Amino acid sequence: MPDSGYYLRKLEASDTVQNFKTGNSSFLPLKTFLQKQAKQFQQSSIAQTYVAITGDKRVIGFVTLTCSEIDLQNGYDVADCSQANGYEFLPAVKIARLAVDTRYRGCGIGSILLDYSIALIRDRIVENVGCRFVVTDAKSEAVRFYEKQGFVLLDSEGNQSTEHRLMFLDLMTV
Repeated sequence: MPDSGYYLRKLEASDTVQNFKTGNSSFLPLKTFLQKQAKQFQQSSIAQTYVAITGDKRVIGFVTLTCSEIDLQNGYDVADCSQANGYEFLPAVKIARLAVDTRYRGCGIGSILLDYSIALIRDRIVENVGCRFVVTDAKSEAVRFYEKQGFVLLDSEGNQSTEHRLMFLDLMTV
């Protein structure tokens, strides 16, 4: 395994993303996003990408965040604010992409990127805007990873049979 010395920060235009490896072909869309869209999405304020990066500016992991919403009707009760239960959608931040270079998997980088994202959401968004939930559309291979981090599968019939399962984290319960 390569040296795992890295740090986290926002993606920069000068970062090297071309050598990012995903391994499994089902994760190829993550690599394609990083290489072809992440910088443009960031520049256009569509989504922000944060990277685990080596000293020579090689991206070895990344997470992309964007605004979203979640429909929790008949599936989750916001016990401490019953008025919110009457709304069809509640505000959320979406983990739109999360990937670790295959050469660095097993080093805990994915968990660190997720923890970093949650801290960022709590410190910058929850306190200043109001947002209670973090959501993601998890590939079936990633469901267990998100469950270990406290995410819950949305309990709906349609969600159980889809390839990308909607999962959420209530920031007030962790």
